Amino acid sequence: MKTIFKKSRVLCMGAALGLLAISSCTKQFDAFNTNPNLVTKAQAGGDFQYIGGFIPVMQQNIFSPIDYVYQLQQNLNADVYSGYMMSGDPFGGPNNTNYFMKSEWNTTTFDQAYGNIMNGWATVKSLARPQDQHFVAIALILKVEGMHRVTDVYGPLPYSKYASNAFAIPYDSQQAIYTRFFSELDTAVNILTAYVKDNPGAKPLAPFDTFYGGDYKEWLKFANSLRLRLAMRLAYADPATAKTQAEKAAADPNGLLSTVADGAYLNMVNGLSYQNPIWNITNAYGDIDMGAPMESILKGYNDPRISNYFLTSTAVPGTQKGIRNGINISSGSQYAGFSLINDAANTPILIMVASESYFLKAEGALRGWNMGSGTAQSFYNQGVAVAFQEKGVNMPAGYLSDATSTAAPYVDPTNATNSVGAGSPYLNNITIAWNLGDPFEKSLQRIITQKWIAMFPDGEEAWAEYRRTGYPKLFPVVVNNSGGTIPTIPGIRRLPFPADEVTNNPTGVQSGITELGGPDNGGTKLWWDKNPNH
Repeated sequence: MKTIFKKSRVLCMGAALGLLAISSCTKQFDAFNTNPNLVTKAQAGGDFQYIGGFIPVMQQNIFSPIDYVYQLQQNLNADVYSGYMMSGDPFGGPNNTNYFMKSEWNTTTFDQAYGNIMNGWATVKSLARPQDQHFVAIALILKVEGMHRVTDVYGPLPYSKYASNAFAIPYDSQQAIYTRFFSELDTAVNILTAYVKDNPGAKPLAPFDTFYGGDYKEWLKFANSLRLRLAMRLAYADPATAKTQAEKAAADPNGLLSTVADGAYLNMVNGLSYQNPIWNITNAYGDIDMGAPMESILKGYNDPRISNYFLTSTAVPGTQKGIRNGINISSGSQYAGFSLINDAANTPILIMVASESYFLKAEGALRGWNMGSGTAQSFYNQGVAVAFQEKGVNMPAGYLSDATSTAAPYVDPTNATNSVGAGSPYLNNITIAWNLGDPFEKSLQRIITQKWIAMFPDGEEAWAEYRRTGYPKLFPVVVNNSGGTIPTIPGIRRLPFPADEVTNNPTGVQSGITELGGPDNGGTKLWWDKNPNH
């Protein structure tokens, strides 16, 4: 395998200390603390260098900009399971893309989070003076943003007792973790709201902030939108809490992400350079391509974003061509020339954008929750329009009134066995135009399908929403090498706990399995994964 074994996996927890060593052991974390070339004059001369330098480390590890780290952190799991992408590389045989869960592929999501995000938060918290609590607030928001992605991959995690014991760390249930997320967002929003009121225009975080340049008003919108995202995740597991938290987010006077300019992206700042990891994985290594569901849905809708997302295929000239997930791939040449991801080296990494807020409000309104001024239809239409703007693509006239187009059949020119023909139940059979007469499920499918298109390439969030709702409809794997532990339909639900955690923290992992309520494999559903229709 070109990328995964080319360089050693980034590990942040020593075997002797388990996962709780508060240290600067990852390459980025260590480099930022010791390499003077990564510390700018603005930072060095400011009052907050002792604490601010940990913020960009946290930001850069929600999605690692290091290609070989990102590949295992997200690309070869969530980006594939979401239907966004698929690899044409056989990787030497059965692997996670066809549900043979390789233990060495299941650890980086965990390691990156604990070595950088949890360590960063703990360090900021320990260093902060009483007057520096606004930095703690940002670290809390980043902690919730980063760690919700991790619990949504594994389920139970060491969270509330992090750093309390270096050897046997009990795992919290996912329900307890989400409860803590909402409490931490409360704390962060209260601190930042007071700071903005008392210090109008102040931006002490500016030298360090790769998302918003230190604008705390934007951070408040981000925190509220994050609360809304997390609230919606609980819609089937705990509808009362979901409604309460969603309405709280929508009512907060600081607002939600609502314009293109509000979007959060990992950008280059203060000499901290990076290359978009997907660009390197798809172009330099050829390890990731367009997913077949993306081809089916975007072509079926005649959606011009297809060329914004994917390059034209050289194997099937003049069009975009995707690869179906979970198929037999005998050699790297079999799917050579299928569509690469249309990223550039300097393409910012998407964290969260305004269109998601509108789609979340649309679903909330559909469920009868108070999402403010608007209806499910108006929020949905706003979400689609803003999503096109975010990608810099003109929305075609008549797109929102298209009541006939649905997902197109998929043809695999290499192996017809992998094709999905017209009339297949696997095709995402929903139109674009809102229809007031549609039942709840059709309206939900419509909202989630457009949200799925808009959030590309964030496969982590797309996979979570697919597991929660069952939408958009995705093609099941053709080859299932799980030995019966993962159902072909509806598909994989989580990653197993990391092997090094099983070795170094066996008591903690066992508590996690108990909280999980099922075997530690890819077929066990997470706590919030309770949709009776999926």
